[in-house]
Amino acid sequence: MKNKNPHEPKRWLDDPGNIKNFLKFFFGLCGICLLVDLIYSLGWHKHHAFYEEGTIRTMEAFPVFYGLYGFLACVLLILVSKMMRSISGKKILMRDEDYWEK
Repeated sequence: MKNKNPHEPKRWLDDPGNIKNFLKFFFGLCGICLLVDLIYSLGWHKHHAFYEEGTIRTMEAFPVFYGLYGFLACVLLILVSKMMRSISGKKILMRDEDYWEK
């Protein structure tokens, strides 16, 4: 990416090495959160107040269910929003670039 203003100071995310380190840290943190959720799910049920029977037969009992559910919900939200921009080349919610200049 070219700098529009050559006199502008370089930021910390302008360096590709910093971006790689940030992504490694972010994915490592996500992995740690999933690991903690997995360990916690195996020992205790998250909604112990609703635990009435000896067996839990809901989807919530699976380890890392809430992490996967949240991730899939975000992916679905992004895909639906992309579909709302245009379907088969016909713009639905998207305006032309010079819309405000007309």
